[in-house]
Amino acid sequence: MKLDVLLPLYKPQGNWEKQIIDAITSLRSAFEGTAVIHLYITNDGAPDEYYPVESIQRISDAVDGNFSFLKYEKNRGKGYSLRHLVQHADGDYMVYTDGDFPFGWEAVAECFRELMNGSDVVMGIRNESYGKALTPFRKCLSGGLKLLNTLLCGLPANLQDTQAGIKGFNRTGRESFLRTTVDTFVFDTEFILISWNRKLKITPVKVNLRSGLRLSSMGLKIMFQELKCFAGVLWQVRIKKSYRK
Repeated sequence: MKLDVLLPLYKPQGNWEKQIIDAITSLRSAFEGTAVIHLYITNDGAPDEYYPVESIQRISDAVDGNFSFLKYEKNRGKGYSLRHLVQHADGDYMVYTDGDFPFGWEAVAECFRELMNGSDVVMGIRNESYGKALTPFRKCLSGGLKLLNTLLCGLPANLQDTQAGIKGFNRTGRESFLRTTVDTFVFDTEFILISWNRKLKITPVKVNLRSGLRLSSMGLKIMFQELKCFAGVLWQVRIKKSYRK
């Protein structure tokens, strides 16, 4: 059995290399004798200086060569980056998260277990620890999106938190993911909405924010861009039902 861990990166900061090695080493130990874990990383159009050859080699050595490093020239966004990874990955199960493992390697392991137990899609559901780490502005955005997911997307209460940055899927779920079209952060909502409309088995997994993690801010320009993309998702999935094509 092959389990793929997908990390979309842009301009990693700090001790990013060590964070990845520590997390993937723990994952491999947890599934030793059960499955082969393959690590996929993409450089979403950042200069090569952010990815020293020595760092890439150390990551590859840590997973005994079960590693693929993909890159392209132009920055395209997290949604595009992940579709690029998924198109190249071929595991029985796949889980994607951020390169700093904001919910720890344990959350990735739990997603894998749920997939092996028969789920088509798993999605992280953030607890109160995440809300405490947000600015008041981002709390309002998070709450507003959950409301939109209910009123406009028609998602049930247990699937409202579509924006947690960790999800996984089997080969059936992979088909749904590759039907997404959004390059920005709203691709997460698009993926869950497509999967739900296709009646896949979606399992929520509660995740805890890693201690000491600092969350990035979101400006008004980005917010309006995301709202525009959200409207496009509603049109494509809810009205045109493009996921059926």
